[in-house]
Amino acid sequence: MDENGKIHWHDAFFEALQLELYQYRDFLTFQSEHRLSEEALKMDVLVIKKDKDVYIEKNIGQIFKGANIFEYKSETDSFSRWDYNKVLGYAFLYSAFERMPITDITVTIALTIYPRELIKTLENERGLRVNDLGNGIYYVNGEVVPIQILESKRLSPDSNLFLRNLRSNLSADDMLKTLRLYNAYKPIDDRMVYLDRLIKANIDVFKEVKQMGALKELFMQTAEESGWLEQDRVLYRTQGITQGRIQGIEEVAKAMLTRGYSAEEVAETTKLPLKTVINLL
Repeated sequence: MDENGKIHWHDAFFEALQLELYQYRDFLTFQSEHRLSEEALKMDVLVIKKDKDVYIEKNIGQIFKGANIFEYKSETDSFSRWDYNKVLGYAFLYSAFERMPITDITVTIALTIYPRELIKTLENERGLRVNDLGNGIYYVNGEVVPIQILESKRLSPDSNLFLRNLRSNLSADDMLKTLRLYNAYKPIDDRMVYLDRLIKANIDVFKEVKQMGALKELFMQTAEESGWLEQDRVLYRTQGITQGRIQGIEEVAKAMLTRGYSAEEVAETTKLPLKTVINLL
């Protein structure tokens, strides 16, 4: 969270996308903020399909070809015709720089706010057709490259829970379902970025869910299975930190969390493991 209170979702989106396509992790390579040139121009996410013969059955991946460009807009960001043109330009630039046929590139636009004006422009001025496939997935037909639009709030909670719930207005049920599913996967990012952003944006709901009792059990299960608890013990022994001092550090961490610091910021300042800090919330 920055000084204006805005949640920065992009790192979490990168992890969410990997979670959504988890079963195809051996066939896909994910690159965050892939640079198109030495300048600042860069794509949010580039997904490379390593095996052209593998068909992605996952609904958001059925469009995939060799290189798949993702543009992400968080819950408060709109998406204009100019944004569309920029992302379309990424496809041409990538084709030119990588010497990849434009026919082997796709574009996915993931957003929360339905781009009504953009779709009007595409259909009325460009003569393109935007088909609603249902559950928040739209295909732009007639464009030079295959393009899909993902309206996250309409995505299926059964098929796309991680992307659907990448927002700040979750219910307690939404939060608990997301945490349970997240717990079923081996963490993709050791910093647990997705979880940190989700909790930061829904802290009151998180505390409500924690009172249910199931949450601590989830964290402890993850900690045990991942070897986090033993890692913490070794770390404390190596650093010579006594139990009393550990408790003192945890009290400082709790105070920082109360004052609005993110779990990542508290972990960096106190040197406590992120999972320990999250469990203090």
